[in-house]
Amino acid sequence: MGEQKIIKSFLQSFVYGLKSVSEFSSFIVFLLIFLILFVFGFFLIFKTLGLGAFLTGGLVYTPSTFNVLIGEAIFIISFFLAIFSLGALFYYKLYFLFSNNLNFFSFLKRSLVIFPKFLIATFVQTVVAILGLIVFILPGVYYGSSLMFSNFFSIYGNSTLRSAFANSKILAKNLRFESLLTFVVYLILLFIFIYFVNLSHLPEVYAALAYSVLLSYWVISYSNTIFNLADKNLNELNNKSMLYRTMKGSFNSDN
Repeated sequence: MGEQKIIKSFLQSFVYGLKSVSEFSSFIVFLLIFLILFVFGFFLIFKTLGLGAFLTGGLVYTPSTFNVLIGEAIFIISFFLAIFSLGALFYYKLYFLFSNNLNFFSFLKRSLVIFPKFLIATFVQTVVAILGLIVFILPGVYYGSSLMFSNFFSIYGNSTLRSAFANSKILAKNLRFESLLTFVVYLILLFIFIYFVNLSHLPEVYAALAYSVLLSYWVISYSNTIFNLADKNLNELNNKSMLYRTMKGSFNSDN
């Protein structure tokens, strides 16, 4: 019965993640990330600024220093914008767990306040997972799954970055099978997306379009699966600690 419950919990969150793009809020963020990848990433940085040959080692065109600097600036801005949109999406969903009223300006202000923590948490967990996968697959899977909830906890309540990482490890330990399975399944799904686009030998523009759609969908689906898995299990975690009650209280007082 325990194994069936664990598998059911994972499947519910996984299906929620796969279907989440049908939600209005998730669809808006999906479109935003798609536009960043396709318009900024491909047309502006890769094509217009001539950084395609530079990035791929080609000799057809050597971009000027100005173009390289502009391309780097646009990349950084678009990266921040994509991460901010994910953080705002998490905050939007968490806010409606406790209130049906939403003031857009207070929502935007609060999203900007929590953005630095969300950005750092996302960056750290991504770097740790990638380095672990490069060194050896198992460390990447273990540490990646252990820190996968850190960006969730960086928004939930009035957590510090340190407590966000600590709470992520606690939740991942309580959901060890679900967190490992989620990380591995989405890692495989990412490789499948990349493999099939490469295998299709599409023209450059269509390949960029396919990459942008699939990667945007992957980001939204993975993020929503993590959100759903964490959110629905916090009540159970509360039976073992005061974590949920403390964070919920600080969240309500903060708003």
